Amino acid sequence: MFIQQMKDPAFWEKVRNSEVYAETVQTILDMYQESTAKGIEELPFTVAADFAISGDRKKGEEIYFRRRRALASSALLSMIYPDEKEYFNTLQDYIFAVCNEYTWEVPAHIPNMIDYNPDDIDLFASETGYCLSEIYTILEDRLDPLIKTRIKMEVERRIILPFSNYDRKFAWIGYHSNWAAVCGGSVAAAFMYLFPERYPLVKPRIDEAINNFLLSYRESGYCYEGISYWEYGFGFFVCYAQMLYDFTNGKENLFDSEKVKAISSFPQKVFLSGNALVSFSDGNMNGKVARGICHYLAKKYPDAVFPAPQGVSCPIDLCGRWGIALRNLAWFDPTTEVVQETLTDYSLDAQWLIFRTPEYGFCAKGGCNWEAHNHNDVGSFVIATKGKQVFADIGAGEYTRQYFQDQYRYEYFNPSSRSHNVPILFGNYQKVGRTHRADGTVYDGKTLSYDFASAYEIPEVTSLKRAFTPTVEGVTLVDEITYAEGITPKAGDYVERFVLTQKPTLTEGGFTVGGLTASYTGASAPTVTEHTYPIRTEIGEMPLETVYLVDFAVTETKFTLSVSPQKK
Repeated sequence: MFIQQMKDPAFWEKVRNSEVYAETVQTILDMYQESTAKGIEELPFTVAADFAISGDRKKGEEIYFRRRRALASSALLSMIYPDEKEYFNTLQDYIFAVCNEYTWEVPAHIPNMIDYNPDDIDLFASETGYCLSEIYTILEDRLDPLIKTRIKMEVERRIILPFSNYDRKFAWIGYHSNWAAVCGGSVAAAFMYLFPERYPLVKPRIDEAINNFLLSYRESGYCYEGISYWEYGFGFFVCYAQMLYDFTNGKENLFDSEKVKAISSFPQKVFLSGNALVSFSDGNMNGKVARGICHYLAKKYPDAVFPAPQGVSCPIDLCGRWGIALRNLAWFDPTTEVVQETLTDYSLDAQWLIFRTPEYGFCAKGGCNWEAHNHNDVGSFVIATKGKQVFADIGAGEYTRQYFQDQYRYEYFNPSSRSHNVPILFGNYQKVGRTHRADGTVYDGKTLSYDFASAYEIPEVTSLKRAFTPTVEGVTLVDEITYAEGITPKAGDYVERFVLTQKPTLTEGGFTVGGLTASYTGASAPTVTEHTYPIRTEIGEMPLETVYLVDFAVTETKFTLSVSPQKK
């Protein structure tokens, strides 16, 4: 049983004294120092209300998540160093402060500040209930009686009672997204740990949420939103599935599923080179993955899951997510085999082709422009080498209120097709919507091909066929366009755009960039434009990044681009 392991002093002695945990423990200590340096910060009204006024999430969330990081790091350190009073006293102070919060939701998830009900349950309210419930269960013999009373009182008031009331509707139960797993699994944890006798009352609601979460994945197990959303949503699913297995003494085993097995294998596929990732939709260009979760899944599915090579060293993320943090530490196994360097994998439902060699990694997609955390990116691709994306998909933009409103979202650079490796046709970028897609997608074992003219839906173009052929020598892209009857394009009507993370050096018939050599046919020499944009971070200020937009004015009906890693 997981909780018995977490209560076992021998486990924490191993963490405290074993060299394999030394780096991880140090990162927890560093996070503790960073997150507690300002003491327990209050969230002023003007900051809490700022999102409703400006749509800016940063100010309130920075304080909120720093408090969650302090809570998680002081709790882990209290378990690793049970004789160090500082960590335990800090933990109890932060528990008390969290229990005193007006709401456990973040401002961006509050639909109406005036009519707001503070016992509403969003991602972070549910996570907070989960965190406090599990800390209570593990440290029950050490916590002050008042702290234990406060935890049970606040979890009951904010989570248990609202969710037990079937007249209260929680939209996330029906979401086919990470919300269903995070909220459903976290709420279930609060019941299982603190009010287990009430769990049967709400289990049908939890089952519905978890089933809806699994419907957000298709049979291939690909997460359209990228590895960070896999880690978040599926990570909480794994936490819940483990708790449910223990709670029912093995009678309910959600891991006994081919679909769950397929989802578990996703991380080993999406690292293209070093920590350079496939970053379609609101993904990240670079990153790491929850290695404890991956090690656990590798033991569940030893024939199918090999942990990705880029595991996190600190189990606590910047949002202070407790459930995954604890299990990253508890399930870490340094003897687990890592992913192979060479891979070819095609997902029929996601329409992704991933091809990886020791020299470079490549991923292309078809799909449609109505996917989770959608970008208008039908036909886009990524090429990475030497640990970095070179032909880039820049991933998520700054999360603001407007970013998640369809009428504004595609005015932002990141989610629009302006920032992707796709053409511009007669001045038109791709359109949003399910019907704007790749048609006739085929992968024959060597070449991925489709027609993606419908992604633009313009009268001047009747067909735009794209084909990718990756080999150990490099990638060849072939685009062929068919114009509508009577259309004679002029210079600049058909532009091929490529987004590079480094400034290219132009050569005769091609260019070099970031360890890659490219050649082309069917177009005049490109123009290169520097573009600066803000990138998303979990908290704090948005750093600025620069990409180089390489635009080819296509002069023929067929355009080719061949890209290969430079010889050593």
